[in-house]
Amino acid sequence: MKYLPMLAVKGDESFLDSYNHIFEPKLDGTRCVAEVGKSIRLFNRRQKNITKRYPEIVGELKNFENVVLDGEIVCYNNGKPDFYRLQQREHVESELIIEIRAKLMPATYVVFDILELKGKEMIKKPLMERKEILEEIWNNGKHIELIFYTEKGRKLWESIKKLELEGVMAKEKSSFYYPGERRKEWIKIKNVKSIDVVIVGYTSLKREISSLGMGLYDDGNLIYVGKVGTGFDEKTMELLKKMLKETSKPYVKNYEDVSPDMIWVKPEVVAEIEYLEKTDRNELRSPSFKRLRNDKEARECSISQLK
Repeated sequence: MKYLPMLAVKGDESFLDSYNHIFEPKLDGTRCVAEVGKSIRLFNRRQKNITKRYPEIVGELKNFENVVLDGEIVCYNNGKPDFYRLQQREHVESELIIEIRAKLMPATYVVFDILELKGKEMIKKPLMERKEILEEIWNNGKHIELIFYTEKGRKLWESIKKLELEGVMAKEKSSFYYPGERRKEWIKIKNVKSIDVVIVGYTSLKREISSLGMGLYDDGNLIYVGKVGTGFDEKTMELLKKMLKETSKPYVKNYEDVSPDMIWVKPEVVAEIEYLEKTDRNELRSPSFKRLRNDKEARECSISQLK
């Protein structure tokens, strides 16, 4: 892999009114750097070669010559990126299964940057110049497309919220491309939701509390809705260790679906959690711990909060 992808820092809605940035939809997919030359190679963010998994994308990239692109692989479902459909394309090695799933759940490579063209580096050119170069060489296909961008960040943000998409990327118009670096020139603004959950357990793998098991009440039954491992610091962990009371049996109804390393606790402590969306199994996608809710009773944490 010649270029590591450039990464963004977290930001808030205040950046949406900037005149120095352009704005793109933040796509819920797999980051991909495509090297197109005598052969075509696709690499994910972890530098793993994923070329074999996406024959439909490789087939259309053959229309380009000597170029390195950066973008996101997504699987659309009714016009919206569907992360769970994409998951069924990931980690598959069987050529037969890859061929079948490529037809049933085709992927699209959404390109937003160009890093090299005909052996010449583009990374030290301003973003808007790179965008112009991309548009000059581009031909849309069934499985490859250029990302939409606009200077009207606030308007895009309202559309993103209405469609319940992941968020917005704000990128400085004059920014260079810094391979492998997380830079303030690129800002990710996530469209997150918030929910109050009951802590039903915790894991203790890499630290005393690695993650917290979450539960919600549904018609009197406590349902496990996943675990959260980010957002809480050492001070919060110390507080949680004093508050959580271990129990020999789980209080959640669907405990069979939970990994065996979960240490169960009495459902007494309530926490506010931010998340992107819920899965078909009512588990929270990309959850992050926000704060403890000492002002709320566990029984108030209803599954009806899920959107």
